[in-house]
Amino acid sequence: MCVQGNHCELWVSLYSAGIPFELCLKEKYWHQTVEVPCHQSIRHPTVYINLPTVKLTCLQNVAHGQFGYIDVARYETAAGSKEVYVKRPIIHGYSLLREACIQKLVGEHLQRIGYLHGAPTVEHVFRLRDGSICFAMEQIEGACTLDKYMETVPTPQLPHVIVECLLQLCGMKFYLTQTLGMNHRDLKPSNCLIVEHEPQTRLIQVDREVIEIQTRRSITLIDFGFACVGSPVTRQSYMALSTVYSKEDPCPKEGRDLYVFLGLIYIDYHRKLSPNLLALFEAWLEVPGSTLCTLMRKDGEHSKQWLYFMAGNEQIVTFNSCPQRIIRDLMRVFHS
Repeated sequence: MCVQGNHCELWVSLYSAGIPFELCLKEKYWHQTVEVPCHQSIRHPTVYINLPTVKLTCLQNVAHGQFGYIDVARYETAAGSKEVYVKRPIIHGYSLLREACIQKLVGEHLQRIGYLHGAPTVEHVFRLRDGSICFAMEQIEGACTLDKYMETVPTPQLPHVIVECLLQLCGMKFYLTQTLGMNHRDLKPSNCLIVEHEPQTRLIQVDREVIEIQTRRSITLIDFGFACVGSPVTRQSYMALSTVYSKEDPCPKEGRDLYVFLGLIYIDYHRKLSPNLLALFEAWLEVPGSTLCTLMRKDGEHSKQWLYFMAGNEQIVTFNSCPQRIIRDLMRVFHS
């Protein structure tokens, strides 16, 4: 808990997002004390923020899911004009403030360890006239979702791309779990952005081991609407979003996010994995007493419900898919 100016890792400042407020996510009722003003234009409702110094104008809706809308908007400030994404809730009056805070926290912490676009920057948090609290975030130039990207990768190159992505995700997830006690709880390829660039050297640290890799791709985490933060020691949650998981769901669970990510890739691509990578996937996904890999090969899309059931099982707090093991196995098999 943050006390008398001594800030813990879960301290969040919203000043850069247009809200003059600072908070600690460990505090139980902090979100009830944050005042988010409404500056939506009455005459032009698509102008979400209409201030002399800040203007946010919706250009078009680009996605409509079960839990929210994504708009493209023009964001104008004294620094200039640029396009951003806006996330709005499906239910009028619902607040995305807590999600915005987790995304902001994750992005700022990942920057500390070299992931400059680990999560999109939260540009502005605002309220609409229907009471909904929304947020605008940066666009990652040249990025697409990982699921769409993988569909374009030739089969011979697919194992290399998967290994490169896994190494980065392991570095991210180890830090986020150990430092913030954070689980994404919906880490799937469609909730990752990927962008290609010139070859870069990246240092990845897991435990006390630091490895150096050359990468032509960078991963960005998106959609934190199911996320939770808790104590890595007691696994008791300080804050958990969504009602999909039970209130008693331990948080963080070691390896849970990568378990879901690996399982979803296995369902769609197990026939295209190289033999050694396939064997690793099945070892990482193995849970005592389960035959999940057999089920996933047989039932494909229909087996995803069992994958999420295992991820939400309150009796399982550690998975074989922890970052330390994945890093060790990948380095042994592919970089020895």
